Amino acid sequence: MRRHIPFIVLFAVFGGCASTAPTAPRHNSAFPAAIALLPFENESLDLRAPEILRDLLDTYLSAANFNLTDVKEAEEKLRGIGIMEGGQLNAVTPQKIGALLEADALLYGDIETFNNANVGVYASRTVKVTLLLVDARTGKKLWETVKSKANSELGLSKTAAKNVLIKGYANKAVENLMDNPLYPESEDVVRQLVRELGKARKNW
Repeated sequence: MRRHIPFIVLFAVFGGCASTAPTAPRHNSAFPAAIALLPFENESLDLRAPEILRDLLDTYLSAANFNLTDVKEAEEKLRGIGIMEGGQLNAVTPQKIGALLEADALLYGDIETFNNANVGVYASRTVKVTLLLVDARTGKKLWETVKSKANSELGLSKTAAKNVLIKGYANKAVENLMDNPLYPESEDVVRQLVRELGKARKNW
């Protein structure tokens, strides 16, 4: 019986080697060289949300060495074909947008939530965004993620409830005066989005 042991060991060694064969890459082509950051679709009630989030994303993506086409120039070109906001982008194919903006890929953004609510004893601040990377030549989805940030505060006692209410309205007033509502939450969400896209580029 002992004479068969070497053969068993040899089989196990070769079997183990076969199981560690390299896996195929996730994508057949290189990560997009030039990316166009498009106007955001806005499902929230705040009309300032698309500009705030896109400006933040433009800044953070550029700092992370993503090669973006000029945002203001892209806006002008899109206006030339009748697109004034993100909700109108679905009327045009990615191929046409990519050719117009001279981009290899397109970043679509959808603001699902952008809300600052003060209701009685409860204050809530929430930002939620979906980001989608699309191949401008094929229209194929290359990558997608959803990120959110929520801060809330509850006043259980009468005094605490009053403080929550006053603080919530005060913060909202200051942010509206500075024209940057929900800025901390927006910045946090953008950092998460850029981090995830950076991981995708690294593992491409």
